[in-house]
Amino acid sequence: MRRWKVLIADDEFIIRDGIHFSIDWENYNMEVIGEAEDGEEAIELATLHQIDILLIDLNMPIMNGIEAMKRIKEQLPHCKMVVISGHDEFRYAQEALRLKVEDYLLKPVNPVKLQAIIMDLKRKLDNEENQKEFLKQATNQIRRNHVQLKVRFFQDWIEGQLTNEEIKEQLHFLHLPETNPVQHLVIKWPEFHLHQTFMQENDRQIYLFAIENIVKETIGSKGTAIFWDQSTLLNVCLWKHVKREQMTKIEETILDYYNIKIYYQIEDVNNQELYKVYERCKREVERQIKISPIVKQAITYIQQHYQDSSLTLERTAEELHITSVYLSRMIKHELGVTYVNLLTQMRINKAVDLLKTTDLSIRDIAETVGYDSQHYFSTTFKKVVGVSPLQFKNDEENVHFQ
Repeated sequence: MRRWKVLIADDEFIIRDGIHFSIDWENYNMEVIGEAEDGEEAIELATLHQIDILLIDLNMPIMNGIEAMKRIKEQLPHCKMVVISGHDEFRYAQEALRLKVEDYLLKPVNPVKLQAIIMDLKRKLDNEENQKEFLKQATNQIRRNHVQLKVRFFQDWIEGQLTNEEIKEQLHFLHLPETNPVQHLVIKWPEFHLHQTFMQENDRQIYLFAIENIVKETIGSKGTAIFWDQSTLLNVCLWKHVKREQMTKIEETILDYYNIKIYYQIEDVNNQELYKVYERCKREVERQIKISPIVKQAITYIQQHYQDSSLTLERTAEELHITSVYLSRMIKHELGVTYVNLLTQMRINKAVDLLKTTDLSIRDIAETVGYDSQHYFSTTFKKVVGVSPLQFKNDEENVHFQ
């Protein structure tokens, strides 16, 4: 327990001396660090020694006790102050109360009264110190467990176990926006789940860390929350939109560096419950994993060439060395959509990204995603998204403005 520092300020030596020697300060874990004869000296000694207790006379030369207390309170707000006063000085009482003095000592000082005041001040100071220490320990504990607390919160959130109020409180605590994320991303490394019983724990953790680190470096940590769920799926809550090029880079980097094939699904959250978006992402990832190699190759080829307005089913099939009829049937069977629907969805998804993240004109976006005709692009966009490209862009701008 720290030692409490006391300053006695009074222009009368006999008063200072009487206070100093009427108390066994050591018994209260206190020491008198000095005595002041006037207000200015009191301020100087108080700030120099960072005192805890001030016993001060109101009527002193050069600077009176009230002014000295004001100055000391500004620099030492937690200092406990006790006024030493004569009967005729109670006109200062109201001003002293504003400074939140602990007590009054009337001259001549009563040793019994003084001892009672000192005991009370020790109790208050000890309690405050204990509270500070408790808060310090609690803060350190929270800091040490911050990552675990964060992961647990997001796991509970995506499982739908929290109220809106609890979500807001935790987001505030974690210094994240107190709103729904705009997107949610789920990433799975299937081989981890297939071979985890044959893999050394240390190797597993290294690979998981590597995947997480690549995602962080590519997307950035600002406006994101990255965590593993109970099924060892990497989740990313996003308060910003992620470009598809970033996801492609993540996928390719993990494959190039670690020979690991990942699958992912990213969806807009909007006003939906996060746990519902999370469940849809998981289902979509599982569906992707079950897709046959030939359809995966077709998807990859389309992703790489959808900007080409001349891309056709026949050209894609030829590239994969299969017939267009067979490829069309496989895509329809495994994905539930036609080749044209698949190509259109990829183009429109890219157009949505560009409308959200760039200032390109509608014509430029149409050409970028593989449409020779702006009119045909706008018609297709409205059929898929529900609004025209221009209306979509205006709506996005209004949302960001608000």
